[in-house]
Amino acid sequence: MATALASTLLRGVLRRLTVVPRGVAAHAGRVPTASSDFSLVFRQPVALMSTEAGTTTLKQKAKSVRITFVDRDGDEHTVQGKVGDTLLEVAKEYDIDLEGACEGTLSCSTCHLIVDQEWYDKIPEPLTEEEQDMLDLAFGLTDTSRLGCQILVSDALEGIRLRVPSGIRDAREQ
Repeated sequence: MATALASTLLRGVLRRLTVVPRGVAAHAGRVPTASSDFSLVFRQPVALMSTEAGTTTLKQKAKSVRITFVDRDGDEHTVQGKVGDTLLEVAKEYDIDLEGACEGTLSCSTCHLIVDQEWYDKIPEPLTEEEQDMLDLAFGLTDTSRLGCQILVSDALEGIRLRVPSGIRDAREQ
């Protein structure tokens, strides 16, 4: 359990970082090879803050988008999802009844969501073979089913509407 939690936390940090060539103009015509040729940058906006001791720290600006979850009873819950979080993380933050038994490690199907048809093709993350394998075991599978742990909140998802299926089937119990 501790290993899964550590893995989930590390993935959360890594999702927010991007490796970019240091001094892009200096790399024209050659492939960067040394670790000093790269920088890690946050994908989300970052602000600098000064502390009383005069040191500088980074504070991430939490940009968010509107997301509507329709729960098992048909009630709508419109929430603000932080850009860079997964839909599973957003659901957990707002107590939406979405289990996520494997904690986002793509080894169950309990974070199965049904995406409204108009939004399905707008999701930036493509459906992978591994996700499809898990979805094949999900309860109430539809043509617009996705796993909440595999979709990152982005500006492109502003206003997305998702339905939580009426039941769950844990792929790990098959």
